[in-house]
Amino acid sequence: MMLTPLPDAPARLAGLEREATHQAALSTGEERPWVRTRQGIRPVVIVGAGQAGLVLARGLRRRGVSDVVVLDAAPAGAAGPWTTYARMHTLRTPKDIAWPTWGTPAVTPRAWFEAVYGDAAWEALEYFPTTAWQGFLRWYREVSDITVVTDTRVRAITPTTDDGPLDLFLDGPDGQWILPAHHVVLATGIEGAGGRYIPPLLADLPADRVHHTHDDIDFTALAGLRVGILGAGTGAFDNAATALEHGAARVDVHMRRPAMPQVSPYRWMEFIGLIENYGSFTDAQKWAFNVHLSAVDQPATQNALWRAHAFDDFRFLTASPWRSVEWTGTDIAVTTPHGIHHYDVVLAATGIAADLARRPELAAVAADALLWRDRLTPEAAAQNPGLSTFPYLADDFGLVSRDGDRDAVLSRIHMFNHGARISQGMLSHQIPGLVGGATKLAAALSRRLFIRDSDALLTEFLAYDTPVGVHIGRRAQTPPAPTRTTVASRG
Repeated sequence: MMLTPLPDAPARLAGLEREATHQAALSTGEERPWVRTRQGIRPVVIVGAGQAGLVLARGLRRRGVSDVVVLDAAPAGAAGPWTTYARMHTLRTPKDIAWPTWGTPAVTPRAWFEAVYGDAAWEALEYFPTTAWQGFLRWYREVSDITVVTDTRVRAITPTTDDGPLDLFLDGPDGQWILPAHHVVLATGIEGAGGRYIPPLLADLPADRVHHTHDDIDFTALAGLRVGILGAGTGAFDNAATALEHGAARVDVHMRRPAMPQVSPYRWMEFIGLIENYGSFTDAQKWAFNVHLSAVDQPATQNALWRAHAFDDFRFLTASPWRSVEWTGTDIAVTTPHGIHHYDVVLAATGIAADLARRPELAAVAADALLWRDRLTPEAAAQNPGLSTFPYLADDFGLVSRDGDRDAVLSRIHMFNHGARISQGMLSHQIPGLVGGATKLAAALSRRLFIRDSDALLTEFLAYDTPVGVHIGRRAQTPPAPTRTTVASRG
């Protein structure tokens, strides 16, 4: 679907912004800030300026939590995966998702889209185009007046004392600096609790012949080459199509399963009852839910399949696990039940592995963080060892200490990323679940900060003596306005 902004789109957006300001005033009035920086310590620092970080920042401000800092490692306008490894043409989420409005429906994706492209374009839309989603997020940041510190990477989060600040050691354009915070939210997406998983059987290949689909791949260098892709999620087909669009000679996608799944459990999951209340499941229910979700998986999106199958030099091979991979000296020989396939380059569409130790920002606390395998019997953990390495989180997305000794520190590091998958729900930080996840986390942070400041707030209340200007007696009479009399002229 080709989208063209309406000729009067700028004026329509300006009107939408005025409406957003009006709605905000109607829903919360003054928005009195009550949490501020104290002794140079920020109340909340959000790492990640994608959709999750931006929505949370706006929600905290609407709750009167001011002085929130948002950091992102990417340059301005490039936060999130949309300009890197998200190589799809459209989002995988249906357009009619719920969105946290924080009392201002005018700043929802639909309101922005209709202002820019019109009501008819919205009605014809099935999935948000990726470029349009990028445009919405840029506008959302601007209209929410969220300042993002860009090009800034967190090298480490170092606790000081149990109740003291968490020091964030940062690398930015102006060098290294330290930012102290009371709470840190890691809104760092799918890799936020670990990193890219490349199967061991690919470890001995030359480094320039194997890539993960999340890598910054030079697709122009694949022109004329044979490409094999291990894994058959949506990303595999998007990368296959991208390679073919850049002139790859042939691309094969290999799937372990005998057939593409036909049921998407995610579509069942996208209802507010689950999104808001997933945390009420018992640990046993959460584990069973996620083991089943991994077992049944979901199909690649139809658009991604059509995009790849549009090329004659594309093949999709099912029941085709890679039994061995060997570098022959000139190419890569992949042995499958179908025989031996020869490729010049292979791509691993194999997702991520949960491993807190792989995150440099968590190096100081990773060893003390409770994991799901610590809460499971060996038999239960064996059902899915990969899931068992996910962090076990509290109801406010905070890390939990293994022995309880460091809870005061770890509980102030909140995993609003893929690490929350088992504890708080697969959708909690993703587009369909932000209406539940961001609302829950914003409320939890507000509560934690209120408890922290409760003595100071009580002292402030007891000392409050600002008169409101009450006058005893009758209301002062104001003289009536003079009336204008008209004198008729005599003729």
